[in-house]
Amino acid sequence: MFSTKSSIVFSLAVAFLLVIAFGFKVQAQQQYQQEGQQQQYQQDMMQQQAPDVDVSDAELDKVADAYEAVTQVRERFQQELGEVSDPERAQELQQQAGEEMVEAVEAQGLDVQTYNQVMEAAQVDEELRNKLLERLEGMH
Repeated sequence: MFSTKSSIVFSLAVAFLLVIAFGFKVQAQQQYQQEGQQQQYQQDMMQQQAPDVDVSDAELDKVADAYEAVTQVRERFQQELGEVSDPERAQELQQQAGEEMVEAVEAQGLDVQTYNQVMEAAQVDEELRNKLLERLEGMH
């Protein structure tokens, strides 16, 4: 049986993968736009089933803030992990990164499950994705 801490770290690992996947989706969207294939992209995205997630504007603001915080943690630890050759130390850093990502999400008043659900929905719901992207672009 997994401990609560292990479950949270696992959930955050899933969130981390979703963040990466979200980034790839954004890059794919930009590539399609540049190549004049936006219509094909929209058709591909509509074929996927969007999770049923009702997200308020306030909650979406929190998700955007959490995404930024999680991204900062990920980038910091990626750099550290790139400099580590000891597998035990690498595992410790991964554990620490997971814990800090959970803290980053919870600091925004969200639980990891809600954050993950919104990020997953944003991958297939174009309207939600665009709202999230607008908030993220507004931060920079």
